[in-house]
Amino acid sequence: MSRATSTVLDVTLFLLLLGAAAAAVLGGVADDPTARSNPAADQAELLGTSTAHVSYALEPPGSPPDWTANATARHRRTAHGTVAQLLADAAMSNVAVEKRRLSTAGTDFERAVAETTRSRLTERREPGRVSAVRVRWEPYRGAPMAATTRVGERPPPTADARAATLTVPSPMADMRERATRTARTSGFRGVAAVVARAVVDGLFPPSQVQLALRGDYPADTLMATRYRRMAALTDAGRLPVRTENATRLNDRLTASLTDTFERDMRARFGSPRAAAGTVETGTVRITVRTWSP
Repeated sequence: MSRATSTVLDVTLFLLLLGAAAAAVLGGVADDPTARSNPAADQAELLGTSTAHVSYALEPPGSPPDWTANATARHRRTAHGTVAQLLADAAMSNVAVEKRRLSTAGTDFERAVAETTRSRLTERREPGRVSAVRVRWEPYRGAPMAATTRVGERPPPTADARAATLTVPSPMADMRERATRTARTSGFRGVAAVVARAVVDGLFPPSQVQLALRGDYPADTLMATRYRRMAALTDAGRLPVRTENATRLNDRLTASLTDTFERDMRARFGSPRAAAGTVETGTVRITVRTWSP
């Protein structure tokens, strides 16, 4: 099985990691243009180019079935990629609606990635400086759904902090262009629907999800739990997870999430086109800050 395929089946379905990570191309590092030398840019480049392995344990809900032999061993996983990719993966495992997490299965993965990131940052940190990393994905600006992770503390308000940003693709398609076109013909509802569809299909890729639901423990348990939690967070009602196919389940979630996004967009944006202009479904942003305490 190729790494891309195994990542989709073993990571995206369990932790919402980046199924396309093996082929991801990192965005450029944007640093402080007023600084002649920016140590944050050096560290951001390090995160985007150095690779790492992290080992972690999945945390399925409840107790394993009685017939499952050596259930704990089934939970052990290893992920490989650039540190930036792993950070993006860790953020997506922490995706939340109104700050309520979709899943806690990836908390050990997030811990392992944070430890690896701290270790790598010390390799290229000037003596006497402190570094921190903030990772964030949001489908549009200020959306009620977002994914974040942080390594290190926020710099003090008085600190002379330098910053640099790089980007990694998210599991969702880039929908800004389509959302902009839809805004002209279908208004807020159309923009919300475009974003909701991209988000749901990115979090629950139908063909892979179907394999997981019909698979062995813990894949089936993790996926069924994830669907039910998403339905609860988006007021989609009770989903027939064990009897319905993934495409129809996603349709239900998309309809409910469209309602949520539409209400939010109408409350915060002056026009559908303004809302569409902030759509950034396909990007995870990683910001590195460094300062002297």
